[in-house]
Amino acid sequence: MPPATAPPSSVGERLKALVKGPQFVWWLGHITLIFCSLMYLTYWITFRSAAGAHWYSRAFFGALVSYAVVVYKSFPQVQFTAQFAQTVFAEENVQYLLMAIFWWRSTPMLAPLIPYAIFAFFNSLNYIRTNILPAIYPPAPAGQSSPANAQITNVSRRIQAWTEKNHAPAMALVAYVEVIGVMGSLILGAITFQSSFLSPIVYANFLRFRYFFSIHTRTAFAVIRARLDNLITPAGQPSKHHPYIVQGYTALRGAITRFGMAAVQQPANRAQ
Repeated sequence: MPPATAPPSSVGERLKALVKGPQFVWWLGHITLIFCSLMYLTYWITFRSAAGAHWYSRAFFGALVSYAVVVYKSFPQVQFTAQFAQTVFAEENVQYLLMAIFWWRSTPMLAPLIPYAIFAFFNSLNYIRTNILPAIYPPAPAGQSSPANAQITNVSRRIQAWTEKNHAPAMALVAYVEVIGVMGSLILGAITFQSSFLSPIVYANFLRFRYFFSIHTRTAFAVIRARLDNLITPAGQPSKHHPYIVQGYTALRGAITRFGMAAVQQPANRAQ
């Protein structure tokens, strides 16, 4: 049996080993996405979003890199079968990769960047905690802890505690942004001829997928429907709105429900 390879002993060797892995490329994609999103935000809040369009494209290029790495690692062996194709297209990361391609070539908008940036922020923090910090300050052997090791351990624990505490609220925020912010921006853009009329249709299919696989998206839809129902057709009270508005809302709600409940099959062995 060949002897085990000794782990890198110096910081330089550990960092060199770190940057050679595909996960480092994945992290760089997230960092690119976060940085470029912040740059685009500075243009957007100063009403110069058109001038910052290149930052928008670069941000989604970073997203493409990150999600491409994940998809490649999830499906290293391509199979030309219907079952494999169904499994691939039902994978969450594949859906976000396809949407990143769509956004990359679409008219720049702030809303689509927000969910990707939130995902990237949490993923980047976890990578720093689990990979970068141990590469710089590896855990000390038992009984040989130093002040630097203790400080890094404390930082790591703080990052973990913060991400665990804020992950669920952040995912809930993502769901609301996707349902209200992104779809609202697409509909407004289609009405004002600033984006394609096909964009809301494409995104509606993505939201249908998210509804079936994300509890946060289902919760967002339920809350939004309850509030609209209470506003348009309050229970036990006559509606204050014109009958045409009530009928239109009821018909639209029914159409959305039927569209959302169309068959979306989840493969039995979905990649994690």
